[in-house]
Amino acid sequence: MSQNTPPLRVLGRLRLSRSTDESTSIERQRETIQRWADAYGHQVIGWAEDVDVSGAIDPFDTPQLGAWLTPDRAGEWDALAAWKLDRLGRNAIQLNRLFAWSLDHGKTLVSCSESLDLSTTTGRMLASIIAGIAEGELEAIRERSRSSRAKLRESARWAGGKPPFGYRPVPRAAGGWELEHDDLAVPLVQRIVTEAIDGKPLTRIAAELNDEGYRTPADYYRTVKAEEPTLTLAEGETRSSRWQTTAVRNLLRNNALRGYVHHNGSVVRDDDGVPLQLGEPLVTPDEWDAVQAILDGNHEARKHHRRPDAGPLSGVVFCAWCGEPLHHNRNVTKGNEYRYYRCPKIREHDGVSMVPASEVEDLLESEFLAQAGTLPVTQRVWVPGDARDQELREAVRALDDLTRLVGSVSSATAQERITTQISAVDRRILELESQPVREAHWEYREVGGTYRDVWENASTDERRSLLLRSGITLRVGVTGRRGGHSGGVWTWELNVPEPVADALAR
Repeated sequence: MSQNTPPLRVLGRLRLSRSTDESTSIERQRETIQRWADAYGHQVIGWAEDVDVSGAIDPFDTPQLGAWLTPDRAGEWDALAAWKLDRLGRNAIQLNRLFAWSLDHGKTLVSCSESLDLSTTTGRMLASIIAGIAEGELEAIRERSRSSRAKLRESARWAGGKPPFGYRPVPRAAGGWELEHDDLAVPLVQRIVTEAIDGKPLTRIAAELNDEGYRTPADYYRTVKAEEPTLTLAEGETRSSRWQTTAVRNLLRNNALRGYVHHNGSVVRDDDGVPLQLGEPLVTPDEWDAVQAILDGNHEARKHHRRPDAGPLSGVVFCAWCGEPLHHNRNVTKGNEYRYYRCPKIREHDGVSMVPASEVEDLLESEFLAQAGTLPVTQRVWVPGDARDQELREAVRALDDLTRLVGSVSSATAQERITTQISAVDRRILELESQPVREAHWEYREVGGTYRDVWENASTDERRSLLLRSGITLRVGVTGRRGGHSGGVWTWELNVPEPVADALAR
């Protein structure tokens, strides 16, 4: 740029990527730009400073510089000056887009260290060549990063980035990083796991986390990066993201709960097919199996829990004719509320479309307490398997995972490695199958107290939960009357699971 150039209003571009060792500090970049501006009599009117921003990011998408590259602020400056061209970007296509925008808006681009005036044709030609070289360097950096991460996965070391929810990175004594439990987040993870095992719907879990002000994993991670970790929103703070059913399901499906190294959703294993352990697990093997069983049959789990506006017996009362769950309805007429249980398939059979909820609830209570009130409470519980059963189930999972991978690899090296792992897992399964094991399973057990004692001291929600956990349901229907009017003939049957039925027969 000529010494006779009229004074310009200069916008200084500062960018630092922490992922590159060759980056020059922000202060060094600032000094270089300031010296250049002083030498030509220009005035620096502002700084577009982006720290921890990769050169692969489009200049228009960067937090600070992007804000200056808008029609609203284009009139505030004349020249964009950077220490080197790669501070503006490392992608030739993105740089050419910046060149075109600058020409359209009458701006000058300057690379101080490389003495490039990008307002000229020669300067832009040289810049395109340099940008092409920089783009190749960026791809080499990415390839080295991918290779480094693969090596770290094989050695069960943390490769960096955002850790799984419930963990935090800490230095290893032997060098590198590993994961340990995040004491702030672990109780919330374990609560979600416990509620899922209890059969609470994922939609309800997400709704309660939002209602109670818990941050999502992404929002929590931002507070960790800011070195002010907080798991719940402050009073008056606006939520930037909400818990969704998908996020809860992904958390529960993530092999990070078991502390496993994983890549693209698959567990990383050693030559014997054994999962590499990156940190202490957040759940026991039996809890993991129970959660996966619940998720695999989630439609069954959902029917045992109700929406906030559902009736006291939602999921407990069913149609006497078609077996469908009765829906709970509330109607308000002239200021009075009326509640009913209604069959969704009433047109397909004879019967009344709605029956008063209070009558159904009274019927169930009286019959239930008359038949089972003095019996001990019996509920469905998860019984863990023994150590051999857990190991066998893990080996079978490994075999399934490795078998799926066979068809996804092309190189002879990868196929040979997977084949070796499958052979090792097969031998382990054969050995375990030759030994007696106690499999994990659900079963009904007495948990203490009689049904009458628990019922009389329980809230409406607790009573419904008692019935659901005990597997007790009521099939009910009415004929001979219309709507919710009194009269008619009631048809009903109290259904109890086999363990309770056996007790009733004694």
